[in-house]
Amino acid sequence: MHKYTLPTKILLYSFFAVLLVFFLLPVVYIIALSLKSAEQILDPVHLFNFFPKQLQFSNYGAVMKNIEMDVYLLNSAKLVVTTSIGVLLAAFPSAYALSRGKFKRKNLMLIGILFFQMVSPIIISIPIYWFYSKLHMLNTYYGIALIYIAIHLPFTTFLMKGVFDAIPEDLDEAAKIDGCSRFGVMVRILIPSALPGIASATIFNSINAWSQFIIPFFLLSDNKLYPVSVGILQAQGSYQDLSTHYLAAAGVIGLLPAVLLVIFLQKFILRALIAGAVKG
Repeated sequence: MHKYTLPTKILLYSFFAVLLVFFLLPVVYIIALSLKSAEQILDPVHLFNFFPKQLQFSNYGAVMKNIEMDVYLLNSAKLVVTTSIGVLLAAFPSAYALSRGKFKRKNLMLIGILFFQMVSPIIISIPIYWFYSKLHMLNTYYGIALIYIAIHLPFTTFLMKGVFDAIPEDLDEAAKIDGCSRFGVMVRILIPSALPGIASATIFNSINAWSQFIIPFFLLSDNKLYPVSVGILQAQGSYQDLSTHYLAAAGVIGLLPAVLLVIFLQKFILRALIAGAVKG
């Protein structure tokens, strides 16, 4: 086993510390901002003070009272659940075919999947708006969910294909000898063995669906259908004066479910990895 020298360890830990500060500092700052009073934010003396002098938890109560955060959070949660389930249901058979199937131009198909993954929602938002307007699907929940599924499907298919590739085909053959069909092999063997990959795909799809902004901003106009990302922006007009601390509190509320989801699924990945695909 390779052993790192002390200078190498110092460099590595210093690098990781810089990364940690880089990613955590904005989160800590918005939490601190959400706990400040309006006077402290505008007072030049306290303007550059990072942490609040007195914790103003009432900002969160004001946000929940004056902004429809419960509606926005529920809309985002429904989109996350629909997207995660829909993407997995569509990605499983396609990933299975790409992993276990023997057919021509499979590598070309994989390159095509990666190409669609590189397409930004900003590029497709205007054509989709025109297309949806013709189909009368603007301002509909299922219309947004379908686009979310389509956006996340290429990456999930490619990810699950790699996960299925890592599972020995001997398990497939043993299951077929016991009388399993191809569908039975996928459901009874591959999917239970691919739980870490499924959890990873769920984290990726959930976080991206939760934070998606461009698509719902273009296609939704009903305040009751806004997800939290668009709802917070639209709520900015709710406070004509001194809105910074309230918007920061709304941002923290919107961030918390995503953080809890990652923490929960990370534990699930660890348990699945410890369990392993082959026992005994």
